[in-house]
Amino acid sequence: MAAGAERGNLNHVPVGLIAARNTARVALVVGVVVLALMMANAIASRREDPAKAIVLIGLQHDLTLHPGDEALKARVRSEDRRVRQDYLRHRDFAVRGAWILLTLVVIYLLAGEVVKAYTAPAPTPRPDAATRARQSAEATRRTVIGLGGVFAGTLATLAVLARHDTLAEYARAAQRAPKNVARSSSQASPASAQSPAAGALPIAAPSGAGTGAGTVAQPVGGTLSGPGTQLVPMPTDGTNPNAAAALPADPGLLKRPPVAIRASLAPGWAENWPRFRGPEGTGVAADRKPPMAWDGARGEGVLWKTAIPLPGKNSPIVWGKRVFLSGADASKREVYAFDLDTGTLVWRTSIPVPAGVTVPKVQADTGYAPSTLATDGARVCAVFVTGDVACLNMNGKLLWSRSLGPLENPYGHAASLAIYGSGLIVQLDQGHGDDGKSSLMALDLVSGKTVWQIKRDMGSSWSTPIVINAGGQEQLITTASPRVVAYDPHNGAELWRAEVLGGEVAVSPVFGGGHVLVANQGSNSAAIRPDGRGDVTKSGVAWTAGDGLPDIVSPLVYDGLMLLVATEGWLTCVDIKTGKPVWDGDIAETVRSSPVLAGGRIYLTAVNGTTFILETGRTFKVLAKCPLGEEVNATPAYVGSRIVIRGEKHLYCIGAK
Repeated sequence: MAAGAERGNLNHVPVGLIAARNTARVALVVGVVVLALMMANAIASRREDPAKAIVLIGLQHDLTLHPGDEALKARVRSEDRRVRQDYLRHRDFAVRGAWILLTLVVIYLLAGEVVKAYTAPAPTPRPDAATRARQSAEATRRTVIGLGGVFAGTLATLAVLARHDTLAEYARAAQRAPKNVARSSSQASPASAQSPAAGALPIAAPSGAGTGAGTVAQPVGGTLSGPGTQLVPMPTDGTNPNAAAALPADPGLLKRPPVAIRASLAPGWAENWPRFRGPEGTGVAADRKPPMAWDGARGEGVLWKTAIPLPGKNSPIVWGKRVFLSGADASKREVYAFDLDTGTLVWRTSIPVPAGVTVPKVQADTGYAPSTLATDGARVCAVFVTGDVACLNMNGKLLWSRSLGPLENPYGHAASLAIYGSGLIVQLDQGHGDDGKSSLMALDLVSGKTVWQIKRDMGSSWSTPIVINAGGQEQLITTASPRVVAYDPHNGAELWRAEVLGGEVAVSPVFGGGHVLVANQGSNSAAIRPDGRGDVTKSGVAWTAGDGLPDIVSPLVYDGLMLLVATEGWLTCVDIKTGKPVWDGDIAETVRSSPVLAGGRIYLTAVNGTTFILETGRTFKVLAKCPLGEEVNATPAYVGSRIVIRGEKHLYCIGAK
């Protein structure tokens, strides 16, 4: 009788109530399982990949010393592919798990509401009904808030544990500069707001306050005239006490009107190749019409080939009918001029070695002449691994030379030169960042004297600055660990800074889409608005990302995209607006030459001498492969319909005969 009554009671239980209870139980059990798996995934990702990244960094370093070792290349590609696959697997698992967990929590809450509706007692008139209803509503609200808080906290914990940008982990495994560096304020020199067209600017007052916490280093010295002005000696102070993680796109910043940015070019620069990576310093030569087929070993498409007297890793520059290079070994330093039409060595000038200068021990991938020269069409300037600077006229006569050493730099000085108006810009980063040894300086092109100099709270770097015009104001953009800093090129006054970089910074900045764009394997890629002042790390960084970060090769910007090239030949194209990857590709060759946009195509030269010609679309497509037959570690120069390539021992000119 009792069993029959029980079966009768069960038969009267609503089907909806049973379904809701079972749904809630299943959601709870599955949610616990998913949460446990996500925690295990997060812990595994933290334990595994840093070790893998360390292995990869070691292999990449070995490859720079032995670029011809095919077995080592294969190991680098295999290890890199494994690290990337692990990264993608952990990341995708974490994202899918978060969405599944969120769905299960919603299902559990909805099922609980259904159960509550079925089991609620029939309403009976009571004097305290209103009070009980409020208490019930408050209890429900507390339950929802509590569960939401638990869920949010869980996701936040997982986000911290699973923040697994593999390429950012590379920097954490490597030695980084100390973080106790000065933060900039919003102050700027009154002169920095003036237009370059206004003529000579007031001399910046020396600060003497140093670079302590909360202060901004102030330049000492005079001012430079802007592009296109007459080159005359500038005033100098003879005593000169100072001489010698990934963030999604910010909708608010993206909605603001983009800043109009263009390269700061002096007359004659656009049609020549006056500095590292061409007129703009960004590898853009859109009006050139280079060939798409050649074979250096067979002599096909080679206009001429000339031996280079001394070795060097610097890239060729071109002005008019002259190609300029430098070469050096442990005891000699030289600058060369070749005829663009014939390849004839027109002149060869030895640069004096100052007495007592200590020549650093350099690695094979740096050499004694790694820095690319710069010219304004009247002078040619060179800097060597010791920090010795020389300026010559176009006929090879030495005008002046200076020793800026000794330098505390593990690889020796390798940043290339830039020219702004009447001055030569030298980014002289060294030391560790908190020792006050790094500086940025402008030397008068006529006399070689220091026009202005400013201390930098960054350690050793090997990147090359660029000069842009952002919203009508000239800005000198520099990169080093841990930040990007913009200066007024007239007087060296700091304009803004953003702490977005890390590691050993050798990758140079570019610009596009209203942003200054940077990337380095030790940290992030990032897009920074150049219209801020002071520290813009939180207010001016549109996004940071961690895909395909380079360690040597500088980025290329085209059609709203940025191409990043890792040394092992892995290519990543990202959208400038969001920082998200558009495509990935692998040319499976070691690369130290930066890409160039020419004739509507991308030219990328590998160490083995093969130039890969790529389509400029939103997909990875190789149009042609053109071998040179000689190792290449420099970025070619593109002039008219010709390409000038520096090989390990020879200089080549590629073009139609």
